[in-house]
Amino acid sequence: MINVAICDDHKIVREGLSKIMANFPDIRIIADDIASGEELLQRLRKEQPDIIVLDVSLPGRSGLEVLKQVKIFYPEIKVLVLSMYPEDQFAIRMLKAGASGYLHKDSAPEVLIDAIRTIQSGGEYLSPQITKLLYREMNNKNQELPHLALSDREYEVFLSIGEGKANNQIATQLSLSAKTISTYRSRILTKLNMDNNSDIIKYMLLHNLIPSM
Repeated sequence: MINVAICDDHKIVREGLSKIMANFPDIRIIADDIASGEELLQRLRKEQPDIIVLDVSLPGRSGLEVLKQVKIFYPEIKVLVLSMYPEDQFAIRMLKAGASGYLHKDSAPEVLIDAIRTIQSGGEYLSPQITKLLYREMNNKNQELPHLALSDREYEVFLSIGEGKANNQIATQLSLSAKTISTYRSRILTKLNMDNNSDIIKYMLLHNLIPSM
């Protein structure tokens, strides 16, 4: 039996995933009501699943930050990231942080089940796209893209700016001060050799970094 916990801030997504997995007798949902990283970490103190299905975009701590915390305190728990962000945006960062797989939310139900079973058996779920990204990473073929040099936190702020969010919105989302977000923004503009938020949005559109909903 594979015990699974779902962490996503959208109730409809959690319920949909739970219904899909309920059709498979080898999978048991032990939690499908976790809407934030803080809630997840609190629940893990009481009960640990075999696998966590984790969203990237969460209120408060981001999925990336939560993943790092899970792997520090519960290294035996496997994490499957399920996100609206395409694989070329967050997959490599998530895998480096300890995720065992990464799926886009438009993946077919059977792909989700296959990923869960693969991870539970001790493997990693790598789609053809992720395999290609890893190959490019190993061969340093995409290092010319400036946004790849951003730190994880800078990258999260970068994506939020590209989505049109104001500093105070990003601050609330990441549980940081608006002043801290402003500092990150300045670092991002410097690293990317840009002048303003419009340049960031244009860059994201050029490189297909705007998340699909």
